[in-house]
Amino acid sequence: MTIDELIEEYKLMASICDNIDYLEKTSVKAASKAVTRMYQIVDTINSNFGENGTAEFVKLVAYTKHRTDLWASVQMLEKMNIDQATEKSALAVIKEEAKTSPGMEYWLNDYLAKKKSSTR
Repeated sequence: MTIDELIEEYKLMASICDNIDYLEKTSVKAASKAVTRMYQIVDTINSNFGENGTAEFVKLVAYTKHRTDLWASVQMLEKMNIDQATEKSALAVIKEEAKTSPGMEYWLNDYLAKKKSSTR
């Protein structure tokens, strides 16, 4: 697959997650599979496309449809080597979500604590 195809598939997976119906078991399973696939896409971009792939992927931080920006922000911080400006943009997306999401607030605090302890 090309980088463009992977990024389009990533957007599709984010839309599946955005449209989850927690009352429907099939919807929850589909969303779970979509999250797994998103992580696989991130790994593929890292291993097959290197810095050029990362440069294309980080553009998703500005793609707000289906909360793709949030998914991409979290997963790139977890899996990719990115520059400080990109990290700042990703953290801004996550911090905004953390204002109303206890789960995202927890993720953010955990990320910041790990980052702080790794720089000591």
